[in-house]
Amino acid sequence: LTVHMKYIGVLRLTSEQVLLCQRFQITIFRVLLDHNLNKLKEILDAFPLRNDFPVFDYLLFPSTGSHQNQVTIDWKCVSSVLFPCENLWNKHNNCSIAKGYGRRVRTKNGSVCSCMLENSLVYTPHNGLVCITGILDNLDENSLLRQKDGKSIPYKQYYKQRGIDLGFGRESLLNGRPIFSVKNYLQKCRQPKEKEPSNTSVELPPELCSIIMSPISIATFHSFSFVPSIMHRIESLLIAANLKKMLIDHCMQKVVIPTMKVLEAITTKKCQEKFDLESLEILGDSFLKYATSQQLFKTYPNDGEGFLSAEREKIISNNALCKLGCDHKLPGFIRNDPFDPKMWIIPGDQSRNYSLDEELLSTTRKVYNRGRRKVESKKVADVVEALIGAFISSTGSRLAALSFMNWVGIKV
Repeated sequence: LTVHMKYIGVLRLTSEQVLLCQRFQITIFRVLLDHNLNKLKEILDAFPLRNDFPVFDYLLFPSTGSHQNQVTIDWKCVSSVLFPCENLWNKHNNCSIAKGYGRRVRTKNGSVCSCMLENSLVYTPHNGLVCITGILDNLDENSLLRQKDGKSIPYKQYYKQRGIDLGFGRESLLNGRPIFSVKNYLQKCRQPKEKEPSNTSVELPPELCSIIMSPISIATFHSFSFVPSIMHRIESLLIAANLKKMLIDHCMQKVVIPTMKVLEAITTKKCQEKFDLESLEILGDSFLKYATSQQLFKTYPNDGEGFLSAEREKIISNNALCKLGCDHKLPGFIRNDPFDPKMWIIPGDQSRNYSLDEELLSTTRKVYNRGRRKVESKKVADVVEALIGAFISSTGSRLAALSFMNWVGIKV
């Protein structure tokens, strides 16, 4: 997964537009993550009643593209969450289908124009949430459905066997695809590809469909299914950028260290991503042993190997490095678990109880914590060594690494 980002500029929205965008992103992400209409209704029913927006909030919306360095929001798509529940035909005055081809179609919502069904999200009791991609003019309830056993029966009979009586015999069936599953696209070795449900099409009688969102294309759902992984990587980079600023503020040497290198140094193998701290840790560990040994040899030139080894162990042991890392609040920056899309916080969604606690890193910098977790002492020590390696790897200078070591409390 490769993403290219570009800064466009400032976009000003009214409070009504902000609420509409928030409703849209909560809806589309809840649909993708939960596949549960009842849960979605509960969340949306509570949404307008809440005005104590959390600190953790930003807007994600579809765009029609950029023109002359100006981004254009696809308001038609965003407004799909406002699909009306009453007087559908009377409110419809802007058909997107060529004149003469739009027609009334019976749905659970009532009579709608066929254009409202194309590129829509619908719900049926037997198929759940489905994206409608088109109308099958050559199929109706009297057409034959080919079953898994190779036999064919009319759609009408198929549904009757399941206790559903269809009442509009000549109504064209709808072509639909199940909603995508949101996955972790950051993993180094993803699981062998399973057949994606969204690659399997279904034919649905319109009269069984309740329209949830319209108009919205399956391509929009597909694009938004990648967003949790993308935003997790951006959030991780912001964490690394905060740590980088804190390190540079305290290190005497003026150094240039890439944010990505800092992210690598705080990412353990348990994250299962394409990079981790292992190689930087080996480099940092080697330099730490060398620098410490050299300093001890100069300080105690007349002492034996046993004494020097014992003194070195006091400085570079995992327990010692862990204590220094904790004293400088490094554990909070460590990434030690694989990304779980189900645990991703949808911006603006207050349905899940969480709090962001403010913590001062220094007199000029602060961060917000979601909670507490346990990190092994060795992991903290590994990150200290990896950060030493990151300074050496990025600058090619041991002075930058020594400056960081001095700040963290390793006086060599």
